[in-house]
Amino acid sequence: MEYAERLLFNSIGVLPMILQRFATALALSGMVAFPAVSPAFAQDLDAVLARFKAVMAEQGTTLDWQDVGNYTNTNGDEITTLDGVTMTVNDAPVDVGTVELGDIGETDAGYTISSVKLPSYYFNEDSFSVSANDIALEGVILSKEGTQNVYGSALYYERANLGEARMQVGGEDVFTLTDFHVTLSPPEEGQPMTFDGAAEAFTVALGKLEDPTTRAAATAMGYENLEGYLEMKGNWDPASGQLSVGKFDITGVDAGTFGLSLNIGGYTPEFVKALQQMQEQMAANPNDDNSAQGLAMLGLLQQLTLNSARIQFSDDSLTGKVLEFVAQQQGTQPANIANQAKAVVPFMLMQLNNPELMQMATAAVGSFLDNPQNISISAEPPAPVPFALIMAGAMSAPQSLPQQLGVKVTANE
Repeated sequence: MEYAERLLFNSIGVLPMILQRFATALALSGMVAFPAVSPAFAQDLDAVLARFKAVMAEQGTTLDWQDVGNYTNTNGDEITTLDGVTMTVNDAPVDVGTVELGDIGETDAGYTISSVKLPSYYFNEDSFSVSANDIALEGVILSKEGTQNVYGSALYYERANLGEARMQVGGEDVFTLTDFHVTLSPPEEGQPMTFDGAAEAFTVALGKLEDPTTRAAATAMGYENLEGYLEMKGNWDPASGQLSVGKFDITGVDAGTFGLSLNIGGYTPEFVKALQQMQEQMAANPNDDNSAQGLAMLGLLQQLTLNSARIQFSDDSLTGKVLEFVAQQQGTQPANIANQAKAVVPFMLMQLNNPELMQMATAAVGSFLDNPQNISISAEPPAPVPFALIMAGAMSAPQSLPQQLGVKVTANE
């Protein structure tokens, strides 16, 4: 089940760390691609396989296969096949099947594979099942040993595709994802790496949630099956560690859009590698002292700085439906529920002892509830703030954080 979750969910994201995890989770593609070597340099097969296994071991994955073959497809392209592929992560082996590789080559920097196609995947455990189809990578590059690339990873690809993913409980769909794709452009001439992607459609069966209260509320508001789509875009400069996520929007049709933008510093390849190693250690030793793991993670996060962040919700009828639903439950009018919500905001923020923020948030919430368009919370500090200071402030003096981070709450802008 762990592999299925990584395949479906770790791939949905485009931050460099997530991209690296996506490459790991799609080990069936990028990882398996490299050992397949064309006859033109078959004499180097042992070296390529050794390099391949070393790269996989660095990512906590053991990979094996039973046979290597080839055939010519209908377009006349030579396709290399890896048959009987098995991947083992955290002592959990998964039978992958046959992986197809197209147009394998070699450069001074590494090995190239034009395309990597995986078989359909299906996993079942008790009443839970996961399936994935049309999984492929394009423009795959594996750096040779001793060759340092600018993005800090031995694995790179230009595009990743997942045609369809489906989760079922008791034979019924609870989540589907269609046409998820991510495109990467490597850094060139001092410019950052850019990335963009989308999931053209997803469906969440809220009417099948286990919690009866949440299930009833979703059904009453017309969200028994919530449909939507995902869009993302940003850039990353590995040399400086500057990461900018300009767009990460999740849209629910006839509901609204939850958007996130973020700009942080210190997100270097070294940081990504250290974080990955720490996560692998935590996964391998789940019973270790949680406090020690937390301190280690805290120490690692001290390398990051916050430059800016923004969370926004753009309404598309969800707010009105929530107010209407709560009003019906209480036997009153939606306007009365909105007024109650406005009155609660000052009391919720009073403990921060920040009159300016309380006034700002109260005005924004009131404006939004009167005319639901959009509401956002942003942080734009006058200078980058280390994450260590943010966490220390949250524990010792949370009332000072809004001013330190330049927090603003606005609506209908």
